[in-house]
Parts: sequence; structure tokens; C-alpha cells
Amino acid sequence: MQINKITTKLLFSSFSKLFASVGLIFFSFIVINLMDKETLGMLTAAISLITFLSIFSKFGLNHATLRLVSIFYEKNDKEKIKKLIIYAAIISGIISSAISFLIIFFEKQIAIEIYNNEEFKGVLKIIAISLPIFTFIQIQKSLLRSLKLPELSNFSDLGFILFICCLIMLFFDIVEVNLSIYRISLFFLLSCLLIFSVNNFILFYFIILNLKTSAKNKAIDLKKKLTRTLPDYFVIDFINYSLVWGSIFICTFYYEPITIGNFSSTYWLAFSLLFFPLVLNSIYAPSYAINSEKNEKKKLKKIFYQNRNISIITTLPFFLIIFIFPEFVLNKVFEIYSIEYVLILRILLVNSMLRVIFGPQVLFLNMSDKQKKVKSISIICAIFQIILIFISVNNFNLTVLSVSFLISNLVKHILLKIELQNYFIR
Repeated sequence: MQINKITTKLLFSSFSKLFASVGLIFFSFIVINLMDKETLGMLTAAISLITFLSIFSKFGLNHATLRLVSIFYEKNDKEKIKKLIIYAAIISGIISSAISFLIIFFEKQIAIEIYNNEEFKGVLKIIAISLPIFTFIQIQKSLLRSLKLPELSNFSDLGFILFICCLIMLFFDIVEVNLSIYRISLFFLLSCLLIFSVNNFILFYFIILNLKTSAKNKAIDLKKKLTRTLPDYFVIDFINYSLVWGSIFICTFYYEPITIGNFSSTYWLAFSLLFFPLVLNSIYAPSYAINSEKNEKKKLKKIFYQNRNISIITTLPFFLIIFIFPEFVLNKVFEIYSIEYVLILRILLVNSMLRVIFGPQVLFLNMSDKQKKVKSISIICAIFQIILIFISVNNFNLTVLSVSFLISNLVKHILLKIELQNYFIR
């Protein structure tokens, strides 16, 4: 890929990603100021629930559509893209509708038995209605990335949905309409509908109006090509979600809430180091899919290391600043003054930097139709990490726990590196 084009995409994509990321913080600020912390807690639980359920309802379709539509878009094959979108809508629609029905049917039991709050019933109903729309927005995000529009795809992030929700809340507050948790939940649904509609318009413009079908394209069993990859992508998604959120969830059984709050804040601060690499990955993903389909391994290797090297260059200054001045960052941002968390932050920063140094191996192998290998490695490393977590929290402290993250992450990247090198030399 040309450096000038990458730089332009990186600038616009970084701006839209930052804009979307601010929505998460903005939402918390607005809800606390217009309502209270209890309302924010319930809404956060509802948002976490819909995010978790969307993993099941999209069932790996986000990865599959990103790979296949990137290939078909390169070939100007409008008909296959249209069929693929229809298949994705049907599959995600059936699964998400079934999950929504179960939530509505058992909403009282879920509210009382799981969340211990009967007031949560109405929120669950709105979340259930939102699920099919929210799920397809995630698929639309992959479609926009496959059309080489990463800067627009970021506006499908959860953060931007919450940002729109905040604007609606502020409007109702200005016109002096009383807010409630149910109304805010409805605003979330309305925000999803708005982004869903705008995305449909963009996709209609780029696919239906501007794309023509090439007569040279080969006939393939599209349904089979799509569905054979979905279980692998689903397992990868589920494991990744579990490793990120599940690790902190396990800690809640062993530590006080304030300790969990400090540790999770430190964890996400270190994870924020991946901002530019994630933006770059959204730019490069279609190229991986297109060139792997053509089996152009020399070009694949070149753009993989180009992606990795740019990620290192853009990330290293931020890594050094936070690594050298961790006390300042922890004190000013989170009001954490413990020396232990300084060491924890440095360990977690190295953990995040490992991902940058090894490069986007998971994305590359997923887009190169090697998702089965990624699934196998992910399962092995997940089991290894869970064992290390339980050993750490039962016998040691949070510093050792952070080291366990670092060790399991290093093992995962080494295994992925071996698979990556095997792919290049075959």
C-alpha cells in the first residue's frame, strides 16, 4: 500500500476512532450529572449484556463478511456482495431474534435472579428489541471496512452510539423533559436505528449505485464458503471477549471493589496503547483478504511488516512517555498513588507493546483463511491463561497476576509467529 494513502487514511480514521472513543467517557459523565451513579451502573450492565449477546447473534459474521466482501469488492462483483449481505442479515436476524424472544420471555427471572433488581425488567425489554439492530450494525461496520472506508466504519462503534444517545439526552434535558432509565434505554435504541439507517444509505450508495458486476467472476458456492468459517470465527470472538473481560471478572471474587476498580483502570490505560495499531488494522484488513485469495505471499509479507512497522513507530512514543512517567499518569488520570500499580502499569504496558511488536497476527491469519489455526491457538492459550490467573489470585498478588497476563500473551504470540512463518514459506 502507498504510504501517502495510508497516512491520509490513518489521519481520518484516527480522528473518527477518537471521536467514537470519547463517547464512552461522555456517556458516563452525562448520566452521572443528569441522573446518578446507580442509573449509570444499571445502564452499564445493560450495555455489557447487549455487547456480550451480540457475539452469539453475529456468530462470526463480522469476520466472514470482512474477508469475503473485501475479495468480491476488489473483483467488482456486486451480485455476490448483495447475496452475502442477505445471508448475513438472515443468519444474524434469526439468531438475534431468538435471543431477544428469550430475554423478553424470561425478563422477570433475569432481572430478579441475576441482577437482583426488578426495575431492570423494562430495560431488558428495550435491550432485547435493540439486539438485532445492534448486531447488524457490527456487521455493517465490517462491510464498510471491506469497502476500504475505515474512517466511516468507526462511527458504528459502541462509543459513537452512546455519543448520539448523549446528544438526545441533552436535548430532552434542555427542553425540560424528565429523564428516566427507561427513556435513556429508548434513546439507545433510537441511536442504533439512526446509525443503522445511515449505514444502509452509505452501503446502498457504494454497492448498488457505484459497483458493477464483472462478467469474468467465477461461480462459487457462496453459502458454503460463508457458513464453513462461522464456527471458527465465533469461537475466536468468544475467547477474545472472555480473555479481556473474563480475567477481570474472575478477580471480582477475590478482591474488593476498589481494588478491582484501580486494577481495571490501570489495565485499560495500558490497553489504550493499541489505539493506532487498531486503526491501522482496519485499513490493512481488506488488503490481507484480497492478496491471500490471489496467493500473493510476497506482497502479503511486505504489507504485513509495513503494517507492523508503522504501528511500532506511532505507538513507541506513547509507550515511552507512560512507561517513564507512570506515577504522573496514574495520579492525574485515576488518582492512584500506590507504588504497586506503577509496577503493574509497566508490566501491562510491555504486555500491550508485545502485540504491537509481533504485528497483527490474528487479523492477518483470519483474513488469510487460516482461522482454524487461530482458533486452536486461542483455545490453548485461553486455558493456559485461566490456569495462571487462578494460581496468581489464590497464592500471590496483582503484580504476579499482571506477569501471568504477560507470560500467556507471549506464549500466544510465539505460537502465532510460528504459524505465520509457516504460512509464508509454504
